[in-house]
Amino acid sequence: MLDHDALPEERQQAIHAKLLKAGRVIAADLAAEFGVSEHTIRRDLGDLMAAGVCKRVYGGAILISPAQVDVSLRATLNTERKDALGRAAAALLKANQCVFLDAGTTNLAIARAIDREMPLTLVTNAPAIAHELSTSSVQDIILLGGRLSRDVGGALGITALHQVQQISFDQCIVGACAFDVKEGLTVFDFDDAEFKRALLARSGVVVAAVTNEKLSSIARYAVAACSEVSMAIVEQDAPSDQLQWIREAGVDIVVASKP
Repeated sequence: MLDHDALPEERQQAIHAKLLKAGRVIAADLAAEFGVSEHTIRRDLGDLMAAGVCKRVYGGAILISPAQVDVSLRATLNTERKDALGRAAAALLKANQCVFLDAGTTNLAIARAIDREMPLTLVTNAPAIAHELSTSSVQDIILLGGRLSRDVGGALGITALHQVQQISFDQCIVGACAFDVKEGLTVFDFDDAEFKRALLARSGVVVAAVTNEKLSSIARYAVAACSEVSMAIVEQDAPSDQLQWIREAGVDIVVASKP
């Protein structure tokens, strides 16, 4: 265990590891563990924040989601884990529903898992998802238009925003860069956040499928409070303490099978 003689870089590496594991840290706890002052810990957290690792919050810090990478790279990461989430999410769909499937690589895995013989109206702003779903002969596929965000992988802006406001959805599966019980559902793109807020306002059941690294982390722009999400689909080994906090916020939890 590190003590007061540890170098700042060593402490910050240890703090980063704790953030990756738990999603948040408390300055007073870190000070006691490392045998240094809270002022020293706050300086460490400030350095980590400057490096883009975390955001300072009252009493400590919260992890910045690792999901802020190019969509083409995200599509190659954690594919088996995303496929497990995809199967769990697809199993929730019911015949003749109108469902919005938001842009995102986890949601693309959901599209791959949807039963092609189930009659559905499936709406998306993501060309890759629309292409994946186009193999069905019984499903009505609606692709929203507008400016294509290459970072998000979907259409955003005024056209897509106007179109989504004209449809009522039985269920939406919303993409999330980060999901935390206190900070709620957050993303890295301003226009994406605005689009998702409009989407949730038109949806009955709101579902978010989140990999472990997105739990108890934060992105820049707020979409919804944790309590506004009806159901979270999580990995088989998601941290139990974080799931308990999410349940206490009124969110139903569906645990995916092992990849």
